[in-house]
Parts: sequence; structure tokens; C-alpha cells
Amino acid sequence: MKWEDVRQAFPDTWVLIEATQAYTNEQSERILEEIAPLNKFTSSPEAMRAYQEFHHENPNKELYVLHTNRKEPRITEKKWLGVRK
Repeated sequence: MKWEDVRQAFPDTWVLIEATQAYTNEQSERILEEIAPLNKFTSSPEAMRAYQEFHHENPNKELYVLHTNRKEPRITEKKWLGVRK
């Protein structure tokens, strides 16, 4: 699915999505070409809890929680410096 399809299917709600095809452009923005909606939620805390549970079970999947009132996802990658534990 495309983001516009998700917006039409789930208007004005929080969604947990998986990016099935994505890349990063020169401005460090993540471009989601194909996404799969996993669930919808009425609140952001509820959606984030589901994200944490799903991510714990599937750490290699690229997941996002977004509200469908956004016209574009607008996801910016941040570079991490230093050591992660």
C-alpha cells in the first residue's frame, strides 16, 4: 500500500505500519514506497505500547507509528554517534 491508501482506509487515527520497501534520500529522509498497516489505535500511547511489543517480537522489521492526518509521513533519519549498549 501507499501512504495515501492507508490515510483513506484509516482516516483520522493512529496506525502502526511496517515499511516493506523504503530507502533514504540525500536529505536523510526515509521514503516509504510500500507499507503494510498492522493495526489502528485511538491514542498515541496505545499505539506506542503495541509498537514496543511488536518490535520486541520482530526486531528486524522497520516499524513506525503515525497519525493519518499527515499528508506525508516525513520521517528523518538521525545519525547516532558513540557507543550503544
